Amino acid sequence: MESPRLHRQDVGLKWAVTCFLLLTGIAFLIAGLMSREHYGFSHAKTVAYYLGDEAQGGMELPKLFSQLLQTVHVHSFTMPLVFFALWLGLHFTPIASGLKKFFIFGGSLSVLTYNAAPFLLRYYSENSVHLFTVGGIGLFFFYFVPAGFILYETWFGIQTSATR
Repeated sequence: MESPRLHRQDVGLKWAVTCFLLLTGIAFLIAGLMSREHYGFSHAKTVAYYLGDEAQGGMELPKLFSQLLQTVHVHSFTMPLVFFALWLGLHFTPIASGLKKFFIFGGSLSVLTYNAAPFLLRYYSENSVHLFTVGGIGLFFFYFVPAGFILYETWFGIQTSATR
């Protein structure tokens, strides 16, 4: 049985999907700006942010476990909810099942990587700083590409061999 298609739905649902993706997309961009503000997209600044920086006269202290927990706690609840809504939207597109699985597993791995990065950096190795880049790029890719498929399907309908 074929899943219902988004482009065949009521215009109210189309606008709800569009506004949700627009607002969550803006939230991702704001998160990117916040990262730029805190770390300047620099591995050295990210390390200094989490491990402290003695070069600043000891003013930048290492982040405490409780501070890391506060940050990761919020992301551990919100990111899966946003991605779950995105994955539900993918269900209503005719893209290949394998591609849907790729987006779901890739998004899940990106969330886990990004949430683990502060702890691994602080308590394991400075080399873990690269996980912020890997996780961050993954979050953007595994959000915006499926969101693009969903928006296109919502307003135009993705052509499949059955609909040609």
